[in-house]
Amino acid sequence: MLQRGHTLSATASAYLEGMVLNDLVPGDKLPPERVLAENLEVSRTTIREALRDLEQRRLVTRTPGRGTVVLPRSAKATQLLETMGDDAEESHVAELRMLVEPQVAGLAADRATSSDLLQLEEILASTHAGLNPAESLAQDVAFHMQIARAARNPLLVSLCQLSSGWVQTVRARSHATRDGRRTSFIGHQEILRAVRNHDHDAATAAMTAHLDDVARLVERRHR
Repeated sequence: MLQRGHTLSATASAYLEGMVLNDLVPGDKLPPERVLAENLEVSRTTIREALRDLEQRRLVTRTPGRGTVVLPRSAKATQLLETMGDDAEESHVAELRMLVEPQVAGLAADRATSSDLLQLEEILASTHAGLNPAESLAQDVAFHMQIARAARNPLLVSLCQLSSGWVQTVRARSHATRDGRRTSFIGHQEILRAVRNHDHDAATAAMTAHLDDVARLVERRHR
């Protein structure tokens, strides 16, 4: 049963997006509308609205007689992710993130829907002091990718996916200590607060400060 704190269509969209991104692979079919409505205890109209949102964001395609199918990621993005990840230098990726991600956060503040905010809140709610480094890292990646999706530009999503793969080693170092994990969580809180308030400048500044904090943590561990 879905939470009632947000509009049902936004909540259903957030739930189905999580299913598409975490449980299914390109080419998989979602259950029929009737089944989804029964499982989530909402109307079929609510499910249709949620699926329409996913379709507009190019996460799924809906075809009469065939149902709703998960779309593949851009072939070029996939190829780059597979062939360039090991060769990218950490400093170059850090520079790329600093140029791109603050602007992405600003766009997210401008464009985030109720569904985006719900997913970001759920990610933060799942982030706590008891997480081990690998779990904390997974939540970090999920948060930044959801910020990118909230910016409503599929090219930026692909770019953030690429940089996420390239910077995985650096991210792992920043989550290796409790101090690092706490710093990451606090940074994410500030970013979400700005995005929730639809404050473009505050979101840009919060992401810049967050990336600066992570860079300092990693540099200290190198010494």
